Amino acid sequence: MLIIDRWEGEEIKRRKGWLLLYGRRKVGKSFLLRRLTKWDAYVTITRSRAALVEGELRPVEEAIRLVVEALSSGGKVVIDEFQRLDEVHWEKLAEVHPSGRLYLAGSSLGIVRRVFDRRSPLLGLVEPFRLDIISYSDMLANLRPKDREGFVWAALMRDPWVIPLASDEDPVRFLVDRSFSLFMSAQGLVGEVFSEEERVLTSLYDSILLLMGEGVWSAREMAGILSSRGLLSGGTAAATGILSRLESMGLAMKIPLWKSGRAKYLYRHRSPLLSVLYYMEAKFGVSDGYPPEEDAVRSILGREIQLSVGEMLARREGARLAYHVSPASDVDAVLLRRKRVVAGYEIKLGPIPEKEAERAVRRMRELGIPYTGLVSLTERPPDVGDESLGPDDLVSLAERIRSTLEDEGPSQPSP
Repeated sequence: MLIIDRWEGEEIKRRKGWLLLYGRRKVGKSFLLRRLTKWDAYVTITRSRAALVEGELRPVEEAIRLVVEALSSGGKVVIDEFQRLDEVHWEKLAEVHPSGRLYLAGSSLGIVRRVFDRRSPLLGLVEPFRLDIISYSDMLANLRPKDREGFVWAALMRDPWVIPLASDEDPVRFLVDRSFSLFMSAQGLVGEVFSEEERVLTSLYDSILLLMGEGVWSAREMAGILSSRGLLSGGTAAATGILSRLESMGLAMKIPLWKSGRAKYLYRHRSPLLSVLYYMEAKFGVSDGYPPEEDAVRSILGREIQLSVGEMLARREGARLAYHVSPASDVDAVLLRRKRVVAGYEIKLGPIPEKEAERAVRRMRELGIPYTGLVSLTERPPDVGDESLGPDDLVSLAERIRSTLEDEGPSQPSP
């Protein structure tokens, strides 16, 4: 099985004391923790509130005694699916702090709120660390793709659960041929997220995920559509509140819009894979057995590549990724630092002809973008802007980002 080395592994090793690792389901929390080091005890809390220790089911009380003993002697311990552990056991853990190294792993945002509630016995004893989908720079640094299909696979495999399914075939054919099973798996994953949050995946939430997949990214537009269907009342404010909830669950992301009229943000799926799968469901109804069109899937993949590459460029600059959208022109990636634009990029899956490159650079400069770049996943673009990045350049960039993160830790984008 392909194993991706992630920057988060080194960062977790740097952290001292007790840690709460949390994030959406199926982003690799358990896999990452198991690979970090040798554990003195690894306990998984099951849905039935039993404890799995060394492959054997035991009562939770017995497992907590083992955990306390290991911590008291300076050992390293993981409690996986910590959100399922009843709070009555938290006091026993708190009593042995700061002995040993305790790693709590949870798949629910709610567990963070509970741990840091003012009445929690673990308040002030553990540090939170959110695990997201795999960064695009880590995927490129590990895979070192040589062709366009490799870069597309790297974006899809940012969702770790699809890694065992990856192959040498065309990623578009992979998505089209397995559209039904992939979407049903994705919907099950999303349902688990809501289950862990003690919520039901209602038609309202499902409709928003489908709208985002279809390309409806404005909270105002979503509110209008959902209101007309009788699913939402409260207008844009209500839609924004639901989108914020999806963002906190790791299902959606909010991206600033720069010089784009009245709109300030657009909303997208956090995962490129889920975005494509929800697009196929919204446009073609793959859950009912209707196959998607290859050209449409190929086109939507280009949109997701733009986002992944834009995130990587923003990380290099310690900047925040934004978009420019207008009737006259779009800019695929705008980098902001302290709300000031520092760079803009045109990003394409295919080649960028010289005349198209010149138009893109001229358009960005007319908008007042001080540094312009061109990116192609097929060949190095013409040198008509300030920076041109082809496939080999992107892999080298990813390796430099990874090296920097390993040496210095993650930099935080400026607000």
